[in-house]
Amino acid sequence: MHISTMNLVTGATGFLGSHLVCQLLADGQMVRACKRNSSDFREFNFVFDHYFPEKEKQEMLKKNLEWVVADVLDLDTLSHALQNMEQVYHCAALVSFEAADRDLLMQVNTEGTANVVNLCLIHGVKKLNYVSSIASLGRTKSGNTMDENSKWESSKLNSNYAISKYKAELEVWRGAEEGLQIAMVNPGVIIGVGDFSKGSNALVQTIYKGMPMYSMGVNGYVDVKDVARALILLAKQKVYDRRFVMVGANMRFRDLFFMIADALKKKRPYINVTPWMAALSWRIMAVVRLFSKGGISITKETARAAINESYYNSDRIKKELNFEFTPIEKTIQDCAEAYPKFLVSV
Repeated sequence: MHISTMNLVTGATGFLGSHLVCQLLADGQMVRACKRNSSDFREFNFVFDHYFPEKEKQEMLKKNLEWVVADVLDLDTLSHALQNMEQVYHCAALVSFEAADRDLLMQVNTEGTANVVNLCLIHGVKKLNYVSSIASLGRTKSGNTMDENSKWESSKLNSNYAISKYKAELEVWRGAEEGLQIAMVNPGVIIGVGDFSKGSNALVQTIYKGMPMYSMGVNGYVDVKDVARALILLAKQKVYDRRFVMVGANMRFRDLFFMIADALKKKRPYINVTPWMAALSWRIMAVVRLFSKGGISITKETARAAINESYYNSDRIKKELNFEFTPIEKTIQDCAEAYPKFLVSV
């Protein structure tokens, strides 16, 4: 008789967390999913429907899904959630490039991860599978290629988000030294079917509505399904104290934006944002925000990233786990096909 592994997923209502929960359920595993009292289920429900369109299948799988209220900054609720868990997938994180969110980034990403590590050790969790980021590798001179062996360097190019994830990694490595079995992924910018109004996926909605600008910067991208699949694969394999860069494609923003526009059958962006324009744009938006509650999310950090060329090498996971990435063209096509359904769901 097959006994399912007990899995805990933090950040289960988020983009990656939703895909991970669905893939674990599809794999026949039991999932205890963490939510906060303020959690919004719209993204999870949309992704769940994407994986399992048949209501009968949904009801059957929900029997293997338990929702618990847990916050990575609340030791009591987190400790309760971790009881009797064998595998923990730590996906919960704050992604922000706003200067005002610096302290919150350190709390959620760094202190929150330290709490997860400490309680995994206390509760005797078999393995912690941690979602880091390529941001934790640090940014070096434009044009350099980074991989798992890249050393963190203090640099003005590093965002507060990057610093918080780098410090979070140190907590995970500290847990490994104290006896916790860990595996880590460092995904690039994650894209795929989800809430197209926020995060990295907001690019799809922005281009759909019409975006005139593009830049010639380069960044690494990966399909959300690939990241979830790799996490489950690493959990099953006897791979310990290793991290894996996960970038399916290094692309110029221009090429990615054009690909998304073509898939959505929308007009391509046509204004190339030069370095001086990027430097000017975030300053203008900083002034705009002094007089308004909202504003376009153009910050000093995002403007700088838009013109930087950052390349990433994912040979380790390809060679060691025989892992194949989904072509970015397929990812964009999936997004384009799902976007009309998302518009109906919101």
